[in-house]
Amino acid sequence: MSGWWLWHWHDTGRPWFPSLVTKTTLMLIGLVIIIQHHGPPLASEPAIAFLVTLAWIKLLEVRQTRDVEVMVLLGFFLLATSFFHSQSLPLALYAITITPLLVWTLILNSSPKLSLSTGGRRAGILLLQSLPLAGLMFLLLPRFSVPLWILPTRTEVAKTGLGPSMTPGSISRLIVSNRVAFRVKFLSPAPKPAQMYWRGPVLWQLSGETWRALDIPLPGPPPTSKPMGMRWVQEVTMEPSALPLLFALETPDDAPSAGRLNRDGQIMAINPNHAPRRYTVVSHAEHFSQEPPLKHERRLALSLPPSGNPRARALASGWHRNSTSAEEIVQAALNYFAVHSFTYSLTPPPLGKDAIDGFLFLSRRGFCEHFAGALTFLLRASGIMARVVTGYQGGTFNPLGDHLTVRDADAHAWVEAWLPQRGWVRLDPTSFIAPTRVEQGIHAVIDGQLDAFSLMPTTVTSLRLGRNAWDLIEYEWNRLVIGFNPDKQRAFWSTFGLVRPETWELLLVMMGSVMVFPFVWTLVARIRSAFATDDDPYRRLYAQFCRKLARAGVPRHPWEAPLTYGRRAATLLPGSSREIMLLATLCSRWRYEQSLSPGQIRLWKHKTRMFSPGHK
Repeated sequence: MSGWWLWHWHDTGRPWFPSLVTKTTLMLIGLVIIIQHHGPPLASEPAIAFLVTLAWIKLLEVRQTRDVEVMVLLGFFLLATSFFHSQSLPLALYAITITPLLVWTLILNSSPKLSLSTGGRRAGILLLQSLPLAGLMFLLLPRFSVPLWILPTRTEVAKTGLGPSMTPGSISRLIVSNRVAFRVKFLSPAPKPAQMYWRGPVLWQLSGETWRALDIPLPGPPPTSKPMGMRWVQEVTMEPSALPLLFALETPDDAPSAGRLNRDGQIMAINPNHAPRRYTVVSHAEHFSQEPPLKHERRLALSLPPSGNPRARALASGWHRNSTSAEEIVQAALNYFAVHSFTYSLTPPPLGKDAIDGFLFLSRRGFCEHFAGALTFLLRASGIMARVVTGYQGGTFNPLGDHLTVRDADAHAWVEAWLPQRGWVRLDPTSFIAPTRVEQGIHAVIDGQLDAFSLMPTTVTSLRLGRNAWDLIEYEWNRLVIGFNPDKQRAFWSTFGLVRPETWELLLVMMGSVMVFPFVWTLVARIRSAFATDDDPYRRLYAQFCRKLARAGVPRHPWEAPLTYGRRAATLLPGSSREIMLLATLCSRWRYEQSLSPGQIRLWKHKTRMFSPGHK
């Protein structure tokens, strides 16, 4: 349609405006497409998409100045709706780029005779003048636990990559994702990479090849435990996520204010993770607990499908018969992975009907989800309570910001088994098969298995430096802007004497600032004009020229232009007539034509400085 509009204008010299029937047809077609793609039009996403469609149709009938104003104002509104779903740095940079263009268009539309450069300069001045007020409103606008500008959407546009279930291949597909899940700044000595297990969904139920988390979390408080080992204090800046979890190192001592700790050792978020959030959590390397699992936990931790994978069941039964303790069974299972030529592969082959048998006895090639799922199956089949835990392992340290960045590619799966004398114990078969994955991170494995990452060392260094720089900028954006929560706002204003200000106090100060702001700018402009030096060559040099003639006895009349005044002064001062007419001509050309070259302006300044009129 836009192509037809441009073609018709080019061919006939007149714009084509669609009829009411055409516009209605276009609107209905757009509405049908939106409903098919997004669902019911009452949700935020389809409503915004429909508004964009109407704006596009409105663009085809722009006739008058008022229509342009409507389009610009609609552009401001559509730009604001983008922040309903995200407050990311790229979106903020996009808004910073588009806003001056919209203001520029509005100025040129209201003053058509302005040049493009003059309109752009006025738009820039207006935006610069508004920055102090925008910054003040950012500091004063009351913060809430859930941002008002975040709207729930029908499609989950913000995901960490992990989900509440795991199937063979679900985690290995994430290695190509560079999306950030969260960033961490350690407020204590950082753990070694092999100790960085970021706890996520706990999967109890096996259905076919899929491990799933419980639809309803286990009831009851967390089991009583004693923290042991290293203590790690983490300041986590988490990106939006569809999971109702807050990530932390295993094992968290307690939940931050934004979450609660459940029996699975997970930190459940109190509010949905629609926006980036920042919290501090303390973890210990181990939590010793002899409190036995509850009855329904034991049932879940031993349940298996009634049939399938007979060879794995037979192997586990043999361990059960020949072992005298749970520790012996666990060691036998781990030894099986260590001695049977298993391969950690980014591209494992497809498995048959009995997927665990196919993995354990045929292919023996898999990713972390294959090893974790198979080990949990073997332990349960041998009578050991076990469950799958998914989350992230490791991360990438950014030396520019002194923080750790955890991405989708760091997703990992491991096993927890219940041992009577130790409680729930983490078992990671991947550490036996591919210790590099746990000790150095997923990128060390990728570099060794994918030729696409075999770049020249200088290229790798440049890419890594660029990524670290951008990662630091995003981290600081989330920390300083998105992370400016109610606690930080109160702490900021307490430094100015407002100790724990109430919402109404902040609103009152904000409204007062908005009303006072125009008067402040007016006062600043008056002071600036009073003390500023006049940089206009015409005003400065012409005033100097007139003063010298006045001292020589020829003052200027208020109605006299430069040339008229020069002719009269040259007649009265014939000895300086040549210099007077030269300077008067230069003043006139600059005043009315502004056609002087830089060299002529320098001559003008020199002649004016040296000019000394007098009678001959």
